[in-house]
Amino acid sequence: MESHTTKQKLIVLGEVLLVILSAVLSAVGLHVFVYPAKFAPSGVDGISAMLQEITGVNAGVYMAVLNLPLLIWAFFKLNKKYVLYTVLFTVLSSGLVFLLELVDFYIYVSETDRILPAIFAGIILGVRTGLIIKIGGSTGGIDIIACMIQSKKPHVNIEKFISVICYFIICLSYFVYKDLTSVLLSIIQTFVLEKGVSFVLKDSRNAIEVKIITKNPDLLKEKILFNLKHGATVIECKGMYTDNDRYMIITIINMRQLGELTNIIKELPDTFIYYCDVTGVRGNFRWKKTDLPH
Repeated sequence: MESHTTKQKLIVLGEVLLVILSAVLSAVGLHVFVYPAKFAPSGVDGISAMLQEITGVNAGVYMAVLNLPLLIWAFFKLNKKYVLYTVLFTVLSSGLVFLLELVDFYIYVSETDRILPAIFAGIILGVRTGLIIKIGGSTGGIDIIACMIQSKKPHVNIEKFISVICYFIICLSYFVYKDLTSVLLSIIQTFVLEKGVSFVLKDSRNAIEVKIITKNPDLLKEKILFNLKHGATVIECKGMYTDNDRYMIITIINMRQLGELTNIIKELPDTFIYYCDVTGVRGNFRWKKTDLPH
């Protein structure tokens, strides 16, 4: 019991450190690349950047003020872990944005064009967003509103809602910067950010889900368990056209094992296989001899 408690504490500590890292990345990405290049990212970051451009007041102040009512609202409606991590991120990131300007921290000003700041801002902010989503928090703002809607109406396509709001904010930035290039840079930054988020959230293991339709699963049992060293699930099914009994074998394999498996399938008559990429894998999906029931 004590070791379990210690493990839980280490997990929480690791998650808190990731929130801190996300906040640092956020502040650096915004201060170094976004604000000097004169464009607005999506969400609260973009609104804060525009307000800073209009008023001259540091964007960190607006980030905190805009997120405060949303966080209070979320505290009574959403998961407490989600809210606490989002609060920690918001406080740290907005504070660091204010501090970096105060100490006159380095800013990147491109001597050729402004596309490089947009790309690197997208990468940094994408990694930031991916990290905090992965541990069950958020960067605040629109994400909080989206989670509220999702909790009430889980059938709603929330990603589409977020995209519409984000691009609406980007379009508004034209009236602040009076420059179409700023809008285009925002779109590039958002596109790169989405790729960065996907990269972080995608599991590091390149796995493939395989479904095999066969008459005799026993012919494949030994090859999957002992050759490929993976477990599998067998489901009884029936062919729609022939009305004959069939079996579906479902297994997860490493990408490099796909060639070996397809070669095995070629040796078996009346066997059909299809496969697709797996976004993420959790737990041990490899089979060991020690897993045999006693």
